[in-house]
Amino acid sequence: MSAFTAVTYDVCPHESLFEAMNSYVIEKEEDIKAAAAKAAAQDVAPVVHVYQTPVEDESAPLLYKEYTFDAYTCRCGEPRE
Repeated sequence: MSAFTAVTYDVCPHESLFEAMNSYVIEKEEDIKAAAAKAAAQDVAPVVHVYQTPVEDESAPLLYKEYTFDAYTCRCGEPRE
């Protein structure tokens, strides 16, 4: 069985920023999409990559899926009210 890890990213297109923030182990009983959303909310991260690590080769995690969360998108280029 594979293990899954969610990695949150801080993203700002105005500053050319795409930086990893934190990683979270996704428990085998957790829903992957829900775990990614929880990590995004915790870190206010617009992008979460979920990596799958095969048991037979723990040194080679593979990108399983990328989730984006518009609610946490950088708004630094928008005019302030």
